[in-house]
Amino acid sequence: MPEIMVDLADLYHHYYLQSYDKAPPNPNPAQFEHVRYLEPCTAFRFQPNGLGANKTKKQNNSNELGEAFCRWFLSEHLDITHVARIDDVRNHGALSWAHGVTVECNPGTDGDAPDYFCVEPTGQVSLAEAKGTIEAVGFKAKKFATWRNQFNRVRVLDRSGNAMSVKGYIVAMRWAVHTHSPAIFTTLSAEDPQTPGERPFFDESGGFAAAVRSLHYAPSLAKIRQPVLSAALATGTTIADDLSFQIVLWECLLPTLKGLRFVGGYFPTDPEGVLPFKFDDGKLVAVPNDPFRLDQSSGTFIGIEEKTFRHLVGAARNGPMTINDLPRIERRITGFSGASYLPDGHVLGPIDLFRPIAADVV
Repeated sequence: MPEIMVDLADLYHHYYLQSYDKAPPNPNPAQFEHVRYLEPCTAFRFQPNGLGANKTKKQNNSNELGEAFCRWFLSEHLDITHVARIDDVRNHGALSWAHGVTVECNPGTDGDAPDYFCVEPTGQVSLAEAKGTIEAVGFKAKKFATWRNQFNRVRVLDRSGNAMSVKGYIVAMRWAVHTHSPAIFTTLSAEDPQTPGERPFFDESGGFAAAVRSLHYAPSLAKIRQPVLSAALATGTTIADDLSFQIVLWECLLPTLKGLRFVGGYFPTDPEGVLPFKFDDGKLVAVPNDPFRLDQSSGTFIGIEEKTFRHLVGAARNGPMTINDLPRIERRITGFSGASYLPDGHVLGPIDLFRPIAADVV
């Protein structure tokens, strides 16, 4: 069975983006709740009760981590970097450009639909479903057949009301736990079912892709205190041309991210919010909250790559369809286990690795 390596900081980054609104990232990106209970080995194996002490907690944690793994796998191995919840896409303003294409739950079926709409590297739109379980998830298992049936519960209809077939992905995680046999490993099983339809769905207008991309970034804009931009992208509406936004530009001190600039800020470790920087004779100086303590950090930085952020502002001003011209981002590895830079432009890491370099108005 082939093995895949998982960067825990990247995994946490996906978990944080899909699980929280404005809440600060906590704890350290490389030591988030679920990963703290892994066995001390290279295999992704949980300690006894590592997923929770009771059935409900285990299932909730399993689902949350399964969604994070799904987003990580789509981004890392399929180059699918933009995803959005299916219910949010159905009501997005960008679909007014979709030539009458609509999304509905299949009448006469009960149960869940897939989790996400995704944008492929080609710009086409697909579906994705994330699963997590401690039980075996072979492709011939009854449970896997149940998951496939979820793709029968959603229909993408053309303007005449005819169903079109949409490609999908099931990303199922089977977790290995200490109490299992040593021969059992955490396993990722992926399959690409399709929804029923008379012909394949092609997002010719780009309306679906614009909705997914807009919704992908809307929560992140809220996290970095840009609520107006976030609301515009979340709904597919526009803002007034004369409305400007104050931003702070940051750079990362990691050599692998040299030359990049980010728009964002930090969540302080200290609830008092002490600024970890000051200007001394025009020079920026890092100031620890308590210089006598060696066990305290200043906080966690979150941000969006500058060119990506400016393009998002343009989409909020000019309409959601312009987001489909997002510039491609060069993939870079941080080389540091506590920081993550995703191929969609999101960055996350200790504030000690970042410094503000300029203020601007866009």
